[in-house]
Amino acid sequence: MIMRRLRAETRSWHDALEATPFSIDLVGRTLPLRRYVGQLAAYRIILDTLETRLAGSADPIVAAVWCADLAKVPLLNEDLEFFAAVSADDIPAAVVCAAEQFAATISDYASKDPVSSLGFLYVMEGSTLGGLELAGHVRATFGLTDSRGLAYYSSGDRRRWAAYATRMNDALLDESQQRRVLETADEGYRAIAGTIAALSEPAHGEPTPDDAD
Repeated sequence: MIMRRLRAETRSWHDALEATPFSIDLVGRTLPLRRYVGQLAAYRIILDTLETRLAGSADPIVAAVWCADLAKVPLLNEDLEFFAAVSADDIPAAVVCAAEQFAATISDYASKDPVSSLGFLYVMEGSTLGGLELAGHVRATFGLTDSRGLAYYSSGDRRRWAAYATRMNDALLDESQQRRVLETADEGYRAIAGTIAALSEPAHGEPTPDDAD
């Protein structure tokens, strides 16, 4: 089944992303707010393109997998509105650039091979599910008392994930289609790794470990 193959073949990406300075700071509750907001802004760029292309696709396999309850852009908009005091100028240009490059890649695949774009959906939906384990760290780090500012990170739903996984397994039966989805999932994780790497770099004015010496 495609979901089993995706999980097995992308395991190393999960481990690599968890070892980034961004993820370590998030779990350690030392992540600066501007970098958290930077991730939300980057993911909005990526997901706005992905969700628009999937929702508008005429491909029957994409239509069989996509469901409106997978949409995350409204949640990201809600979070970014809550953190509106963080200026767009505070988000490193490299982060925006990485997100825009990923969005362009998504558009390219969605145009030439719509089914393959389901690999990108796997990457982003899996990120949301993983956010369930990180929401508590975000809440503690930034003193959030309810879901405001945390709508995206707290949106993971195991029942929704199970329904999505069933649709993927039922729709993607052809070996060549599975292979293309596996390839784009790998490419998607590579793009996310680039975005997270940009978020891991201290922004102008942020303290660095050398400052403590």
